Amino acid sequence: MTSLPSVVLFGASGFIGQNIVEALSGRVEMLVGVSGSRRSVPGCTHCLPIDDLASIPHLPNDAVLINVAAYRYHAGLFRSEQSLIMSRNVAIANAVYQFCIDRRILEVRLGSSIAVYPAIWALLDEDKTVDLNAWPHAGEAGYAWSKRWAEICAEVHRRQAGINTQVFRLSNPYGPYDSTDVTAAHVAAAFAIKALMPGDTFEILGNADAERDFVFAGDVARTLVASLGRRGINETYNLGFGRTFTIRQLAEAAIKAAGVNKRIVVAATAPEGVSLRRVNVAKVHRDLAPGVFADLNQGMAATVAWYRHALGS
Repeated sequence: MTSLPSVVLFGASGFIGQNIVEALSGRVEMLVGVSGSRRSVPGCTHCLPIDDLASIPHLPNDAVLINVAAYRYHAGLFRSEQSLIMSRNVAIANAVYQFCIDRRILEVRLGSSIAVYPAIWALLDEDKTVDLNAWPHAGEAGYAWSKRWAEICAEVHRRQAGINTQVFRLSNPYGPYDSTDVTAAHVAAAFAIKALMPGDTFEILGNADAERDFVFAGDVARTLVASLGRRGINETYNLGFGRTFTIRQLAEAAIKAAGVNKRIVVAATAPEGVSLRRVNVAKVHRDLAPGVFADLNQGMAATVAWYRHALGS
């Protein structure tokens, strides 16, 4: 097995972070987990809160920092908390690059989002420069600008401090370790929980025909791990599955994975968000992830299995 450098993981206790810890298990000598609290993360050799970075022990010269940290918002409050999300995420990005300067870390892997793209783009293509005068979708502008700022921060520190950043714009990741609260979880995790709940109906709130590119979190983690061996590179990648699925298809995959028979009911609510997002993922599959990603049925089967265990259902 290829030797990997030591890793400082910002966001270790979060949804994507725990999938990365799992992917790195037994493969790195030192894995320092940084989060918003002193919560222990199994698999990390050290765990510290982001306000105590000075306590992180001496790091090897080849250490890599992975930043998938973000303010954990309640899904139901996403629109109303945009200002708070923006301020918290900007603070995290600033802390990450200051830490890199303080500890002379020259390699960063940044978890960004396809939300950075202007709302009017039909195909989200990382090789096309994002015009910062073209606004992201209004319903997620604070979140989107916080991700744009993190990418700007990466470029500033490339020019001024020689820090190399590989940016990964995630589409809609889903999988194990998301919230176990159905009202707080992201949509795919919430669907996994709802599929396991008692009852013979499955309610979808909003536009059941909206399309998203859902990517399994385990594949996200494996792709970021694969990037650790490529140094001295400043590149931006879209990280998605490569095709879209409707919200209804997501519900059907969750029901199938749970092995239950539920009737899908769509609640008549005002449509919110973007109806369609198509993502060009050719570059990441070419450079870092040439294998096959889990399709929606495979990914939801793994997700529902994890929730069945986590919820004891």
